[in-house]
Amino acid sequence: MAELQLVFDHGKRHELIASADMLADHVDIIEIGYPELITFGLDVVREIHEAHPNVRLCVDAKVFHGGSGVMRRCFEAGASIVTVLASAPNEIIKQMVRAAREYDGAIMCDLDGVRNLGRRTAEVDTLGVRYCHVSSGFLMEHEYDLMKPRHGSIFQVRPLELVAAVKRNLIHAGLAVGTGINEQNLDQVLAYEPEIVMVGRSILAVDGPYTTSAERAIATADALRARLHAAG
Repeated sequence: MAELQLVFDHGKRHELIASADMLADHVDIIEIGYPELITFGLDVVREIHEAHPNVRLCVDAKVFHGGSGVMRRCFEAGASIVTVLASAPNEIIKQMVRAAREYDGAIMCDLDGVRNLGRRTAEVDTLGVRYCHVSSGFLMEHEYDLMKPRHGSIFQVRPLELVAAVKRNLIHAGLAVGTGINEQNLDQVLAYEPEIVMVGRSILAVDGPYTTSAERAIATADALRARLHAAG
């Protein structure tokens, strides 16, 4: 069964809290985005966790240095999942994985932007991370050619091209996919059997950033979640 992760990484604190209150019963995971973590700190994680203790929280800390120390603070604030950059040293990732077990938590490795994407995916897959995350490509017009030795040339990204490269190299970790996913393209994503699908603006925005009605947001989240859970 794939899970729906609500992404919120642009906005004000009261919008984040209001969105969490509105959608906590309609999603599986709520993500505290990196911009919100920097702006509001871990207090916002604590507030959402205390209000909705049964909802898993993903803290997008993008850890690179000080792995286990940063991760512990996130889990103690109420996180269920903490992200680490795939470019972090292997030892940092392994430290985080070991420490996460103490909290019954999970580590998600963010593979966006790494060179030699397939090879690095295969490497981090052996380190004990629970999930590997990559962008869908739906919102990318251009990106670096991550699959060639001469990194730096610009090419047109085809949707889900990076997802396919990650999926081919996963054995242990689950696939997490985000960016630009909506009801129209969801079936294309589900073909890669993700464990987590991250959705933000197609739930929270219609005419502009986070302007959708509560009824529309809930209906969209419910529809997406039902399709994910039905995917098996």
